[in-house]
Amino acid sequence: MLVTYKPDFCLLAEPWMDISRFPNNWFSRRNLKIFVVNIRNNMLPNLWCLCSLDLNPTVISNDDQQVSFILEDNNKKIGMSVIYASTNYIRRRFLWQALSDLQQNSSLPWSYIGYFNTILGSHEYRGAHVPARIPMEGFATWTDTNSLLHLPTKGNFYTWSSGREGRHLTEKT
Repeated sequence: MLVTYKPDFCLLAEPWMDISRFPNNWFSRRNLKIFVVNIRNNMLPNLWCLCSLDLNPTVISNDDQQVSFILEDNNKKIGMSVIYASTNYIRRRFLWQALSDLQQNSSLPWSYIGYFNTILGSHEYRGAHVPARIPMEGFATWTDTNSLLHLPTKGNFYTWSSGREGRHLTEKT
């Protein structure tokens, strides 16, 4: 089951953003703290997990594609996974399995948020080429297997663009 909770707890950062360059009190002035960033070996983290100063999430898993934690507020607990999935289909399959294991080993409601680097179907794609079928099917199977609900979004339908023009333009949801 997908549950939403306080949407301002996470920041998907660009790979060139260095968290250490922020002034020491920049986040605290906004009543926020960074409680974890993802582990990417020799690369800068691209997931920065923030929360209110009064919350203390418990991190239960952390790697280059995701950070998972348990958040408790007002005696209610929720499991959350923040995702910045690999562009490599094979690596994403390992991510799907790891996230499924986390959810299945927990009795908590679970929420996933982030950039999955794939789409559910061609209805989420605009471009000159047909999107690859196998990655779409794998993502759809994973979401169905874990009983996830896809929440409607507001704003631009396409949230990613190749940045090219004309027939080379590709956009995805």
